Amino acid sequence: MGDRSMRENRVIKYLTITLIAIIVIISVIMYQSTATYRSTKRQAVEIAKNLGHINKVDEFYWFTRQENTYSVVGKDDKNEEKIVMIPENGKEALVVYANKGINQDDAIQAVLDTKETKKIKKVSLGLFKDEPVWEITAESKDDHLVYYLVDFYSGKIEEGALKI
Repeated sequence: MGDRSMRENRVIKYLTITLIAIIVIISVIMYQSTATYRSTKRQAVEIAKNLGHINKVDEFYWFTRQENTYSVVGKDDKNEEKIVMIPENGKEALVVYANKGINQDDAIQAVLDTKETKKIKKVSLGLFKDEPVWEITAESKDDHLVYYLVDFYSGKIEEGALKI
């Protein structure tokens, strides 16, 4: 009986060690997979602080339509909300006052008003053809993924929504 008990203890010990090792490996992988995002966000925020004089960051968007754009939304020292859009391709960043365009909720509402959407999946802000746009990713009523571009200034949905 003692021999069986020792074997069971050994098995439990090895299972515990294996489980801990798996948890550590998964944690390391998850941390490394977010490292690029954190680094990119940190750099974009630094640019936004220097270029747009933003001292309080409210939102960060990573837009990936034709090319990557990193958008930082925040307030300056006069408490005015600004958006700094930074193209990854090295083009000049764009600084706009948030009140010159529509906000995220208005962009979502424009998509919901089409009556074709079942669920909003993701919202992003960036540059498309050098113009600021909201990209709303939504699940359509026929279970497709649809990418809408909503003009930042007018609030109108751009032609050519991508449907997957």
